[in-house]
Amino acid sequence: MIKRRPIEVFSLSFLNCLCCGFGAILLLFILSIGSGPHGVESEIDVPTLKSMQAQLAMLEADVAEKAALLEAAIHSEQTSAERERILSLIQELESQLADLQQEYDSRKANLSTAAQAASEANRLLQSFKHEDLPPIGLPAEATHVAFVIDTSGSMRNQMTAQLHYSVIDQIRELLDSLPEVRSIQFLDSSGNYMIGNRAGFWLPDTSGLRQQALKQILNYRVASVSDPEPGLRRAIRDLKPSLKADDSMSIYFIGDDFRGSTQSLLIQLDRLNPRNPATGKRPVSISAIGFPTLINPFRLGAAQGNERYANIMREIAEAHDGVLILKPSL
Repeated sequence: MIKRRPIEVFSLSFLNCLCCGFGAILLLFILSIGSGPHGVESEIDVPTLKSMQAQLAMLEADVAEKAALLEAAIHSEQTSAERERILSLIQELESQLADLQQEYDSRKANLSTAAQAASEANRLLQSFKHEDLPPIGLPAEATHVAFVIDTSGSMRNQMTAQLHYSVIDQIRELLDSLPEVRSIQFLDSSGNYMIGNRAGFWLPDTSGLRQQALKQILNYRVASVSDPEPGLRRAIRDLKPSLKADDSMSIYFIGDDFRGSTQSLLIQLDRLNPRNPATGKRPVSISAIGFPTLINPFRLGAAQGNERYANIMREIAEAHDGVLILKPSL
């Protein structure tokens, strides 16, 4: 008889199978998690989540609306302040406009009164007959005019060495004031002709020749003596013989100083330009324009020379049917 080994129910193999079974069951349980229709349930379900999302959207909309209201309120306060400032500025401008309107009306009334007065004055002036006349005392009938000009240093601009513009302006003013002038000539006080191409002859008084002659005189470089006798003598001797019966000659001496002999000059001129016993007039009238002597552009000087010039030329003008014009400045 064969002897069999006794069977042990709880052997190592049985324990191994039992552990494997329990492991398989545990694995199946782990794998089955989340495989259901809804997965693992959480504490907050979907309807609750959707409700919370809706509440959040409402809160965001409410916050946005309140923010818009707050911004509108802030802008409203700024607009109100700006409106008050603009209204205040408008009131100030309206007040200024009212003042200006009042001043304008006042000035307009004064202007109207002045215009009425000017109109009345013009009406009265037009009601009188008048004619353009030369300055009082000038020999208006002169048809031939000669200018004898002192071109010494005191008659020149210290900066440019040219003759002073006031000398040119005085010559132009005299020519414009004498309506009958047909011929002109220019000499310096030493007896030199300043327009050299017609020495000893009269020049036709035309607009173009005036402009050319005055420009040459302005830039005349020869310094003459401060004595009218040489220039006056040369002008009378050279230019008087060519006059016709109906011509009338005037000489204008322009200077500022006199250094010669008073008595000798008066005698010389009386011999050169004697009176007509029948008419009592002299062939040539002699007038003078006197300027103050300038040592430099900023200081008056040589008062004694000015006084001697004024005295001698006053006597010459009175004796030879002319006038003396003394200018206050160069």
